[in-house]
This record gives sequence, structure tokens and C-alpha cells, in this order.
Amino acid sequence: MPRLLKLTAVLLALITLGSAAALAGRGPQPPPPLPPGVSPHWTPAPGNHRVAYAPNIPADLFWYGNRYYYYHGGYWYKGKSLYGRWHLVRHLPRGIYRLHRAAFKHGRPW
Repeated sequence: MPRLLKLTAVLLALITLGSAAALAGRGPQPPPPLPPGVSPHWTPAPGNHRVAYAPNIPADLFWYGNRYYYYHGGYWYKGKSLYGRWHLVRHLPRGIYRLHRAAFKHGRPW
């Protein structure tokens, strides 16, 4: 019986650590926002000219405060590089929330 309790405790700890890693942005990576061979043409975004967006990219991709923000599959990600590592975003910067719906390819997600 004590062995079963230890095994259960270890399994619960592993599950908790795995969930925490996913919430911290270490979970699965989204697909790259850039099609192969395409460079973004950064333009001031409608609704907030301190945010740049790339109208030539088919993804909702933004540059703000020295970070890239990428909306994919119902989640926001941020990264220091266009090529990854992407981290889940818990709280978007206010500048992204102020964007006009014209800045989004698939409609504003809120």
C-alpha cells in the first residue's frame, strides 16, 4: 500500500510539472508565422501606430515593445525572434488590445 501511495504521488507530481511547463510557454510550438522565402513588410498598425503589423503575411503577426506577437489557434504567443521560440502569452500588452479590427487577418479575437 505505501508503494502505491508513493507511485500515485510521483505520477501526480509529473502531471503537475507538465501542466506548469505548458502554461509557462514551454508547451507545443505553433507553426511558423512566415511562409518560406517571405519577409514581413512592417507597417504601422491601424488603431495604434506604435504597433507594427505585416499586411503581406497571412498570419496575425505584430511587432511591439521589442517583441513579436503572434495569434494562432485561439492562443497568443510572443517571441524575441520571428523564427521561434514562441511562448504563450498570459496578458497581452495594452497596445495590442487597442488595434483596429483592420489589423487582423481573421477578425479581432476578442
